Amino acid sequence: MMTDDQQPSPSLGQYLEEARKQARYTLRQLATESGITLSSIYRLISDDVDRPSTENLMTLAKVLHLDPAEVFARAGISAPSTDLDTLLRSQYGLPDQAIAQIHAIIAANADQKGERP
Repeated sequence: MMTDDQQPSPSLGQYLEEARKQARYTLRQLATESGITLSSIYRLISDDVDRPSTENLMTLAKVLHLDPAEVFARAGISAPSTDLDTLLRSQYGLPDQAIAQIHAIIAANADQKGERP
């Protein structure tokens, strides 16, 4: 039983809509940035999709800097493994420049050991 001070967890659509607003994207801008059609984004935000594609969810998580595991959990499906770049953006808020520096450090370290990254 839920008490008065507990709020239900936002739906996938509500979660994506809030993230879109925080990122200050219009629906059209989000469609352009993600490469997902405007109608598909609108349907996701409206919770009008029973089984969203994993590709669209991963893309939106990346564009909106969200934890993919959280996005997939709200969609009620298992998340695929997260790539390093997405993890560094969503969990640590690192910008692209910092991520590029991390990749350079990894590559230099692998070169010193004679390994390939």
